[in-house]
Amino acid sequence: MTDARLGLVVRRAAMLTSVWTVPVIIGTAGHYFGLMADGGSMPASHVIGNNVAMWYVWIPASLAIIWTYRRLPFSRRGWPVAIAAHVGILVAVLLGQAWLTLVVGHATGHIPAHMGFVARIMPWLMDVPAFDVLIYGGVLAVAVGLDYSRRYRDRDLRASQLETQLERARLEALQMQLQPHFLFNALNSIAMLVRRERKQEALDVVIGFGELLRYVLDEAGTIDQPLAAELQFVRRYLEIEKVRHQERLRIAVAVGPDAERALVPNLLLQPLVENALKHGIAHLPKGGEVRITAERRGTMLHIEIENDGPGLPEGFSLDASEGVGLRNLRDRLAALVGDAGTLHLGTASSRQGVVAVIEIPFRERSRVTLERTA
Repeated sequence: MTDARLGLVVRRAAMLTSVWTVPVIIGTAGHYFGLMADGGSMPASHVIGNNVAMWYVWIPASLAIIWTYRRLPFSRRGWPVAIAAHVGILVAVLLGQAWLTLVVGHATGHIPAHMGFVARIMPWLMDVPAFDVLIYGGVLAVAVGLDYSRRYRDRDLRASQLETQLERARLEALQMQLQPHFLFNALNSIAMLVRRERKQEALDVVIGFGELLRYVLDEAGTIDQPLAAELQFVRRYLEIEKVRHQERLRIAVAVGPDAERALVPNLLLQPLVENALKHGIAHLPKGGEVRITAERRGTMLHIEIENDGPGLPEGFSLDASEGVGLRNLRDRLAALVGDAGTLHLGTASSRQGVVAVIEIPFRERSRVTLERTA
């Protein structure tokens, strides 16, 4: 028997002993005070011993009843065998009680020494069976209740596991949708540099692109990661973009020390930074600045990505946006943190450009991690 199995048996035995000790105490007290009220007397050892013999028989009997109910259910075809097994257990309980009370009575002197088991069992079977049948029915009812509780608990567990698996599959699909989108954009940047015969710059971008690709593949099974790692990825991405934009692109990053430890969805910042470049800086002849700020505000992590480009189009709606990155990011936030996470696009504080604001619960421990595929 393994240690775990032995521990389970010991815990169950201790629990059943505690349960059946209650009627021992109640029966002993009732018997004792009843004798006092009638003016009778009986050795305390016999009162206690008799109740122990009567009730502690139910400890192994309870285990047998539960085991029999689970192994021999009252099915359409199996009910005769099940009834026979339960009747056998009940008879064993009656015989066990008669024998143990006889032993206790002999030891305490309350039962004459010449009385044998046969003489003891006949009056016992006349007085006790009805009482024991009621107790047996109660134990069997508890066994039925425990079985139904276990079934419902297992069903809820399976449903919860299925829901988790579906949610993980959905998150993985969203992440796989984002990765090709990001990679194709990087390849387009390389193609543009090659067409313009900016060979050294194209080579630098290819090398940087290889590092980004390696990162994306290595983190393919990761749903969230520390903000510090996400910022490192974004900085590498911006270095590649700076090759294209030269001095037209300025970058400012301000992140609080607490914020760097916070867990955020993988590839959280890159789609927003890409939008800031594509729809903001790219439209300015003199370029502009992309500002990334992050700080902890109580129980929330507050992130802003701001650019100096043109503001949002009139009537802009995130729901109606055709961009893959923003809709993908919103869906991933909803899947990971539900209503606790928000993504909002608005006018920058400088009243020129756009600011994307993300607020998610601050946490340093992962709740969802996908298994990496070999």
